[in-house]
Amino acid sequence: MQIKNFIYGLLATALLLLCIWGYLVYEEPALKNVTTADTTKNLRVEELIKLFKDNESEANLNYVDKVIEVEGTIKDISTINDRYTILLKSELFTKHFIMCDMSPSSLKEINKLVIGDTITLKGICKGYLLDVIMLNCIPINEKSKN
Repeated sequence: MQIKNFIYGLLATALLLLCIWGYLVYEEPALKNVTTADTTKNLRVEELIKLFKDNESEANLNYVDKVIEVEGTIKDISTINDRYTILLKSELFTKHFIMCDMSPSSLKEINKLVIGDTITLKGICKGYLLDVIMLNCIPINEKSKN
């Protein structure tokens, strides 16, 4: 009976450590201060989408988990569960976008933006599904109309 309890305790501890590790890996972007982080690359929306569409493996190596800046035109601004997301559109790739999950610290700047504004956002690139995903984004320039 003691061995069985020991094994259950060991499995429970391993599961707990695995959950903690998963949480830290998942929340890692939230721990990175995008405002003070150095930017790896400055790109336009079309360039970034093209890089992922042409060679996703190479783009993953060069951009995923890196802080980048992307310039584009706002297609949509949405809020779900008190999280703001800005969708940047491409003229070349009409079915693909840059989906930017915004940092809560940029709420004041987000409220000044409107659809059609051209903006540069700085954030952590997380990869490509149907759209390029960026986290912890902050606006790094004032809005400017097209």
